Amino acid sequence: MGDIEDSEVINSEVEEVIEKPFLSMNVLEIITEERNMHGLRHQDYQRYRRYCTQKIHNLRKFLKLTQGKKRYQKKEITVDIINNIKHLYVFLFSAERAWSYAMQLKTESIDEPRKHYHLMKRLKKAAFYANQLEDICKNYEKIDEKTILDVQGYAALMTGYKLFEEQDWQAAFEKFAIARTIYEKLAAAGDPQQEALCHSTIDSIDPNIRYCAYNLKIKNTSGEDDIAALVEMKLKSSATGANFLDDKIEALLQKKIHEKASQFTSITWRNHNIDIKNAKIAENILKANDAIDDLEKVEIVDAKNEKEINEFNEKVDNKLNRFGNVLEAYHDGQRQAEKELLEDRLATDKVTSSKSEEKTNNLKYLFSYISYQRLMYTLKRNLLLIKQIEVNTANPTKDNAKLCKPENVVKLYDTIQQVINEVKELPFIDTDVSLSALLSIKTWYYKACRCLSCAKLYVDDAKIPESLALLLRANSYVSNSKLEIDTILRKISGKKAISTEISEEDIQELEDFKKKCEEVSSKIQKLRIEQKARYCLSNAEEENSSTKDLSKKEEKRKVLITHMDDYGTNEFDKNDPRLIDFPPNFEPIPCKPLFFDIASNKIDYSMDRLHLRASGKTQEKKGWGLFSMWGKKK
Repeated sequence: MGDIEDSEVINSEVEEVIEKPFLSMNVLEIITEERNMHGLRHQDYQRYRRYCTQKIHNLRKFLKLTQGKKRYQKKEITVDIINNIKHLYVFLFSAERAWSYAMQLKTESIDEPRKHYHLMKRLKKAAFYANQLEDICKNYEKIDEKTILDVQGYAALMTGYKLFEEQDWQAAFEKFAIARTIYEKLAAAGDPQQEALCHSTIDSIDPNIRYCAYNLKIKNTSGEDDIAALVEMKLKSSATGANFLDDKIEALLQKKIHEKASQFTSITWRNHNIDIKNAKIAENILKANDAIDDLEKVEIVDAKNEKEINEFNEKVDNKLNRFGNVLEAYHDGQRQAEKELLEDRLATDKVTSSKSEEKTNNLKYLFSYISYQRLMYTLKRNLLLIKQIEVNTANPTKDNAKLCKPENVVKLYDTIQQVINEVKELPFIDTDVSLSALLSIKTWYYKACRCLSCAKLYVDDAKIPESLALLLRANSYVSNSKLEIDTILRKISGKKAISTEISEEDIQELEDFKKKCEEVSSKIQKLRIEQKARYCLSNAEEENSSTKDLSKKEEKRKVLITHMDDYGTNEFDKNDPRLIDFPPNFEPIPCKPLFFDIASNKIDYSMDRLHLRASGKTQEKKGWGLFSMWGKKK
């Protein structure tokens, strides 16, 4: 029995000696995803608060730290019992629940001042849980230092919100400045997604800093650079700002920033090895490469109905944001390369050496590489916008009316032409024959696409001659593009060397453009046939209408018999004289009135008098008077 008890004691001691796990979490990414997925995309704070409540209950249930339903039994989470990242999630979502409740009350407290008191209690609770999470992370031995920094920023932000509502402008300004500085450092040390989240949070902090500065009577806080300078000055003058970051965390962040850049010393582009000696340029190129990897993860499929259209537009917007990250990184790198070129030019103006030309050429190649990549991704971004407009125009809905503007496609193709012209002006591009040929092919191809888009606009306006002229021009452009592609591919197949070697990527790009040219050519031919058919039909209709007009005129022309005495008319035609109408036209004729036909039956004619008058005798008149006593008149 003694051995068994000893073994149990040893096992319990071993369990106590077991090392605690290494914990890490990305606070900003977690809360951003949860907020967007559970209500805050539509500013529904009540829904998010309910979600946080359920989340806390599930976490405590999983950790077996439920505090009872019928009888409350408080179970605190301390550093000693932490062995899972979910312990930290309890504090995080408790702070989020209190904050979301406060934001819900803020919208309701405009008409009900009593709710502002409740709002302040919720914000104090949110700041309490956030600061408690920070203390636990600092005291926990094995936790990612980046997580500590992230939690510090979150706690400073929640405390800043509380102080802001209390109108303690000085303290709120300091907390917001701390949070902003932390997120700036995290953006510099993280991946592109982390960088985007940090910059988004900084954008939400800046208005609060600006308002605090306004109440503190601090001027010149309108621009982003002014706010950054103001924050830096404030942190230097403040005791909290001077010591809020540990030297160990600062060193770790700087190490992460320069770790990859120190190993990235050269690149190969267009068969040229380019040395990279500037660490900032290397960092920007690496950021761009990471952003490109992130960009390629988004796959876009054409939409056919209203539901798919909404998903399509969301994915396009997501991809456009990732394009922005790529272009931003290349833009920063291009600016650094320009600075290097300027410094090199000033140095070579004073002193030249045998290696100065080599160094200058290397910098020019580096500048051309970064600029070329930036311009090519600008071109790809414009093509994505064109695709979005075409898909939305083909499937119009109530929500995408702003995207159904085909005239914007022409403007985007103009921008693409400008991009290609900028590429042609880069150093050493004109010496690369294969790249120059590719740029020429792209110029012809995108000109054809632009003319095709213009022709479609004229088709919609029923301007057939103009659309046919544009289609003819587009066909000539695409023919030039196909001719150049066939010429280059024929030289490659015949092993006729061009002045520079053509890489496999260039050959693949030529093949892809050949297919694109064939697709555009088929679209042009199809539209030309349709427009020619419409033109013929419209002409046939015009001929029919003209013949009808002539027949109407002929019907109106009088016959000769009606105006034989009129010598001034010129309507007589020898080929078609029209002497009389045959068969004759119906004409009205006079008739006896119906009244006399009826009245003749009712009239009593004196036939005796008629006979007397016909014989010439007159009837003798009798005398007048009583009994004709005076006799008869003779």
